[in-house]
Amino acid sequence: MEEEEFTALYRQMSGRLFSFAARRLSPQAADDAVALTFETVWDKRDECPTDPDGRVGWVFTICRYKILQESDRFHRKHHDSRFAHDFRPRPAVTADVSDSVVESAVGHWIYQQLSALERDLFDVAFMKGVSREQASAMLSISVGTFTTRVSRLRARIKTLQALADESEPSIGKGAS
Repeated sequence: MEEEEFTALYRQMSGRLFSFAARRLSPQAADDAVALTFETVWDKRDECPTDPDGRVGWVFTICRYKILQESDRFHRKHHDSRFAHDFRPRPAVTADVSDSVVESAVGHWIYQQLSALERDLFDVAFMKGVSREQASAMLSISVGTFTTRVSRLRARIKTLQALADESEPSIGKGAS
């Protein structure tokens, strides 16, 4: 495989591989998995099939292994510190900001600022009224991953809400 073929393969497949990886990993980890996939493809370019369909399958297989490696790395890191925190549910110290998002123009603005993945998570976590187990099954992720993502989403909503509070008159006019 020559450099031009590799570049064309990267352009053709990087988006598809990211989508494939992002269903199983965080966006940052998915980026890493895709980068490592193409690093391996370049290193093993002499083994690359000449058939275009075989080449796509070969690259997806490498990506699958990189996703598994990234997932294993995450789980090892998680298990290394599993006793560092008490995982019992704790009551929220402040009110849940997700309640206000659905009830105001500012809430509409905040919702629009979320990425598509964050909106999907928001809808499942706060709008559908399902348990954590059901929600994680709907998103095809583990309960722990779901809980972590919801926590990050709440933090992002708080940040956006603070930003909206600073500039609320302009947001209110734009949302009308």
